[in-house]
Amino acid sequence: MRAALALALLAGFFVLALGLLATLGALSYTQFEQGEIVTGGALALMALALGGPPLVAMGIAIFVTPRPSGVPLTREAHPELWWHVDELARIAGTPGPDDIRLISEPNASVWEHGGARYMSLGLPFVAGMSIGELRSVLAHELGHYSGGHTKLSALTYRATLTLRLTTERFDTTGVLYAWARLYALVAAPESRKHELFADEVAVAAAGREAAARAMLRIGPVTEAWSDYLTWYVSLAAHADRTPPLVEGFRSYLDHPRRVHQLRELEPLMAELEPTSVFDSHPPVRERVAAMRTTGALSLVAEAVDERPAHTLLAGTPVADLVGVSGPPITWAELAPLAGPALVRWKADALRHAGRVSKIGDTLPDVLRGLEQARLHDITGRPVDGSLTSEQAHEAAVEAVTELLGCMVADQLVTANRATLELNWGGLFLLRTADGAAVYPDDLVEPAVRDANRVAELRVRLRSLGVDGL
Repeated sequence: MRAALALALLAGFFVLALGLLATLGALSYTQFEQGEIVTGGALALMALALGGPPLVAMGIAIFVTPRPSGVPLTREAHPELWWHVDELARIAGTPGPDDIRLISEPNASVWEHGGARYMSLGLPFVAGMSIGELRSVLAHELGHYSGGHTKLSALTYRATLTLRLTTERFDTTGVLYAWARLYALVAAPESRKHELFADEVAVAAAGREAAARAMLRIGPVTEAWSDYLTWYVSLAAHADRTPPLVEGFRSYLDHPRRVHQLRELEPLMAELEPTSVFDSHPPVRERVAAMRTTGALSLVAEAVDERPAHTLLAGTPVADLVGVSGPPITWAELAPLAGPALVRWKADALRHAGRVSKIGDTLPDVLRGLEQARLHDITGRPVDGSLTSEQAHEAAVEAVTELLGCMVADQLVTANRATLELNWGGLFLLRTADGAAVYPDDLVEPAVRDANRVAELRVRLRSLGVDGL
């Protein structure tokens, strides 16, 4: 019933827009016929403002067709992946996809077009999950097939795209936006019901534990992937070299510090996830609770297959997906090649902040500012006004720790007193002439967090060969 109402509202959206265009257009024509040029012109403008946007958006949406993108994962090249997909499709009671593509986004989706079934699978999920967890993701998507949720995908895709384009780009009056919000309010519960159905399929096909773990892991893996791209893959892009990207992400995730961080993030992200009546997906915490208490019969062993899912990729080239090109290079070789430019760039950012805040742009100036408890003068006012004072302070500590660590690294590397090595737990470590390892973030964080420890940092920096303090 609700699904039919949602479709009726979608149709009503266009009927409303076209009705406004026709009615106001007719009134405008009548006014022009009567010689009321000003009134007729005003009505014509209103007709165009209210009825024109959906027509323009509809024209755009008609010619937009969802097309498979990314790297094809064929049966011939990836037999083990397809074996899992075929097995899960049998459990879900549905034909599987005809085409699977690897995409760069942390997402997974299915759709139908022209009688063919397509599946997109995010590289972060394959690289960052176990096979057991990935099976749950695959089973969830196959559940959308078995639930018939993709049958109207072409129609609803174009209709909702038209609605979104209208309200985001063309609607200047707010009338059509209000209708779109009403549609979202009605459609969201039906979409959430679809997601819960697909979750039940995931539990039946992959087991409760794998399904719950995969659901909790999606958010942290997404955050980790973003960080990995920003700090590590950017090194490769800067140097025009291609390191082993999938293996690098696994090294990132397997570092003890990252393991700890991600374990802390899982319950935190689930607990703090905002909710809205317009959400098309239920909150993660509710979905996990339902998975662990569902009456759905698990059709597989509950033990999770802990093997890394990236083994299913079988050497698939992924460099183009993340914008990397150039000759192959190891991560160990990449750090000294591209690292100095990156730490110089971050150090320059701190120098700029020092000049803007009038603290000064040298390392002694920044240390003196920290000693005077001027941390927040360096970072300035928080961009996110919703942060509490504690959250703003923690964000300032993290930002300045990162920048100050890079400033120290820049000085030591420039003076040939240390070299850069890759550190999967914090980007770089400094290797001094005597072979000692120095972790810049760990070195400076106590002083950033506590002004009373700046003197201690100065002593440590002098021992490393930093002059002028």
